[in-house]
Amino acid sequence: MIVGLHFGAVYVRSTPIRRVIEALEQLMDESDRERTMERGLEPTPDDVSEEKLVRSFAVLPEENEWISVLEDGHSLDDGGVAEGLSEILLTETLHFTYSDAQNMWTFTKFIDGQPLDAGGAEDRDYDVSAMQFLEQNALPHFGVYYEEIAASAGPDAPALEGSLEIFGDISIRPPMGTEILTFRRRP
Repeated sequence: MIVGLHFGAVYVRSTPIRRVIEALEQLMDESDRERTMERGLEPTPDDVSEEKLVRSFAVLPEENEWISVLEDGHSLDDGGVAEGLSEILLTETLHFTYSDAQNMWTFTKFIDGQPLDAGGAEDRDYDVSAMQFLEQNALPHFGVYYEEIAASAGPDAPALEGSLEIFGDISIRPPMGTEILTFRRRP
């Protein structure tokens, strides 16, 4: 068993966090999900993010011109979030994935909802080229998981079950202004 990073993240460029949150709410509404403040909901283990019954996100404030949007679970599939946010906000978004287990990383960049560029690597030096890409694009929060942010966000955040507390001595401090948003499919 390979232990390492395995995740995907969406980045939104030069857009106020409030607008990103509103666009995420609109996108989830369009997929027949409603926002909930309920804590401790069971995460949906579906491999296809778009089909999950419950989707929860940590939205981290702007750093280096990028807002980070992290979804629960460790799927490499963003369920259309990068493309949808780009279309709604008429801005640049980037979906970045990384997997030590699969020895690969990928990215897809969108402008105004249209794919602009894509790439990545699946070779021996995938990790080196991924770090170069992250540095060149000033992408923040590499390797941070939704679960870590949700567990440290406090008792009022609508965190999913399994993200309600941190075990061990390491405790991260999410940036001020971080928001946790959870959406449940309408009955």
